[in-house]
Amino acid sequence: MSKQLLIYNNIQPVSSEAHRDWSIQIDNHAFATELNSVPLLATEIASVARELPVIFAKTQDDGGFVPLGVLGLKKGQNLFVDAEQKLTLRYVPGFLRRYPFAFANDGKSENFTLCIDDQFEGWNKDGSTGKRLFTEQGEQTEELKGVMDFLKDYQYRAELTNVFCKRLGELELLEPMEANIKLNNNKEGGFNLTGFYVVNREKLKALKDEDVLDLFKKDGLELIFSHLQSMQNLNSLVNKYAEVNQDAA
Repeated sequence: MSKQLLIYNNIQPVSSEAHRDWSIQIDNHAFATELNSVPLLATEIASVARELPVIFAKTQDDGGFVPLGVLGLKKGQNLFVDAEQKLTLRYVPGFLRRYPFAFANDGKSENFTLCIDDQFEGWNKDGSTGKRLFTEQGEQTEELKGVMDFLKDYQYRAELTNVFCKRLGELELLEPMEANIKLNNNKEGGFNLTGFYVVNREKLKALKDEDVLDLFKKDGLELIFSHLQSMQNLNSLVNKYAEVNQDAA
């Protein structure tokens, strides 16, 4: 089954009629086992950068950019899900914390509809276990109200992230980069990581004073430096890969 929004299987609108008796219980993060990178909010970059490489990728719809935390070196590989299918990250990005919920719209208005992945294994459709979405009278529970508040905040921060990434594009600070991974595995030998972008330090230094001041006042410089510093985590990611693949180094 093809995925929607990277980790969702079947996104459906939530309604008190269709989901009156549904409840949710999240015991693991199996939904993220094949996710080798996770979209980030700009406000999360500093937290994620302490543990993961933070890169930028081009979006398919408008050619803009989105920040990503790198979770694995190969497609379908998440090095931060343990044997019990639980994330071992010190900071879990909001993109993963919001699952199996999401906001969706038709792209023609500013109105968003609360949706769920109805194929998520943590649903209980008779409400016998977990936290209910609606009361017996069809009113939203405190659990669902909390989800709505979280998604509203997430959407607001996502818009700020778009503004930040658009500014990086306007200043032409991002450039494509390639990483060559060397392994002691005779079968693999090594591989290249391509298709991602990083801030060019020389272009950053060459910015006009007014552009630097604008970035500074909008916390953009802090985010850029966190991103650049995070690239050192690529070595840790290779070491983690080696732990999972005993014959690699």
